[in-house]
Amino acid sequence: MPALIHALVFWLGIASLAIALPTSAKERAKLAIIIDDLGYNLTLGQRTTDLPGAFTIAVLPFTPHGRELAERAHKRGKEVMLHAPMSNHHRYPLGRGGLVSGMKKAEFLAVLRQNLANIPYVKGVNNHMGSQLTEQTEPMRWLMHELQSRRLYFVDSRTSAQTQALIEAERIRLPSRKRDVFLDDKRDSQHIHQQLLLAMEKARKQGAAIAIGHPYPETLALLNRLEPLLDRYAIELVPVSTLVPRFAPPAQSIGYCLAPPPGFWPQTWAPIDIFDEDLFTLPSGLR
Repeated sequence: MPALIHALVFWLGIASLAIALPTSAKERAKLAIIIDDLGYNLTLGQRTTDLPGAFTIAVLPFTPHGRELAERAHKRGKEVMLHAPMSNHHRYPLGRGGLVSGMKKAEFLAVLRQNLANIPYVKGVNNHMGSQLTEQTEPMRWLMHELQSRRLYFVDSRTSAQTQALIEAERIRLPSRKRDVFLDDKRDSQHIHQQLLLAMEKARKQGAAIAIGHPYPETLALLNRLEPLLDRYAIELVPVSTLVPRFAPPAQSIGYCLAPPPGFWPQTWAPIDIFDEDLFTLPSGLR
C-alpha cells in the first residue's frame, strides 16, 4: 500500500507539471543530472554508467573502481567529471586526494593535479562535501585558475550558503554553473520523486537546470525510467558541458604542469568507502 501511495503522489505531480506545460512550446528545456560519488561500489557504479541517456558521471579520485568506471562511462557516451573531495566543517574524512583548508598553494595544486591525472576523460569538476573549503576565497581562486588553464568547467555543488566557488569561477569567466536541486539528500523514493519534479520545473522556468544525485538503488530505479517522462514533458537530458558558457579564446597561450612523479606527491588520507554505513553516516544534504 505505501508503494501505491508513493506512485500516486508521483504521477499526480507529473500530471500537474503537464498541465503547466504550454502545448505550443517548441524548444525543450534542458536538464543535466550529475551522479556523484562513483568509485567505491562497482555494482552500483556500473548500473549508473549504464543508465539510458546523457547523464553526467562524477568520479572520486583514487577509489578502487574510479578509473574503471570513468572508462566505462566514456564508452557509453557519458560525460565524466572529477568529484574533488574538499574539507568540511564536520571533519568527515575525505579519502585520498582531499583538498584541505590550510594547504599551501603548492601542495593544493599538487593534490589537485594528482586527482585530475587519476581520472580519465574529465571534462569538468565539482566539489565533494566542501562546506568549509568552498567558503574560502584563496583556494577557490587557485582551483579556478588551474581549471581555466586546462579548459575544464566547474559546477558548484553548493554545500554551503557562504560558498565562494562560483563567485571566483565567474570572476575569471570560467565556464561554470551551480547545482539547482539535490535529488536524494533523503534516501526516500517519494522524496526523490518530488525532487525530480522540482528539477524539471526549474528547468522549464529557467530554460535549464542542474540536479545532483547519487548511485543509490532508490535513485537509480527512478532514473532508469526517466527517458519517457522527459519526452512527454518536453525536457531534454543533456551533459553539463552544454549548460555552461563556452571557453573564450585565450589572450595568450596558458600552460600548466602535469602531475608530479608519485615520489613527490604529498601524503594524503587512505581511501574511505562512503557506502560503508558502519563507518559513518553523512547527515542529510551533506556532500
